[in-house]
Amino acid sequence: MASNVNPDLVEFFMNHHTPGAIGLVGSSKGIYYAVRVAQKSLTKDGKVAKYNHCFLLDDLRWSHHGAGGAMAKAQYILESDYYIHPEHYQIRCGAQENWIAKWCDTSIEHAAVVNFGLNAAQRKEVLATALQLVDEQVKYTVAELIGTWLAIITLQLWKPNPFDAPHAMYCSSYARYCYRKAGRDFMGSSVSISNTAPEHIAQAAIAAGCLTVFS
Repeated sequence: MASNVNPDLVEFFMNHHTPGAIGLVGSSKGIYYAVRVAQKSLTKDGKVAKYNHCFLLDDLRWSHHGAGGAMAKAQYILESDYYIHPEHYQIRCGAQENWIAKWCDTSIEHAAVVNFGLNAAQRKEVLATALQLVDEQVKYTVAELIGTWLAIITLQLWKPNPFDAPHAMYCSSYARYCYRKAGRDFMGSSVSISNTAPEHIAQAAIAAGCLTVFS
């Protein structure tokens, strides 16, 4: 495990592993904090939102992420993200599958798991849809993030995102889309799916009493 990974956070996600559940994370690094600030008016207390990103918990997989590279069961996630790995000269933009430790480094200040209590069929549909979007190489879109920010400040979240692209989604619209395909949309028509923010998911989970927070 890399030196900058918080093992307690990895353990938190493992301990609350449920396929199809939603993970939320928040950091104050650069653009991440800007995303949190942009959601300020969505919070109940008017303070900066805790979360800047979300993902779906996938099935546990055998991997070499154990101590010293040993084989072990590891938590994988499905997400839409823009990710640059400078050491490997790699850019990944869009729907993808990753090891949970990607979002467990020491810069993460807030984390939670949302378990809306999907039944077995719904869990299968959520994960099947998420994997299909990976296979289709759905892209991550910064433009839609800007559109959502505009919808927040103009109080028009119910309108479709003006920068909605037919083959692109950012993290929280990706998660909600997968839930809607499973017949478990956790939000009403007051928020367009293309304007769904991580804070919307957190608030829906709080209202449903299904938010487990890392501490």
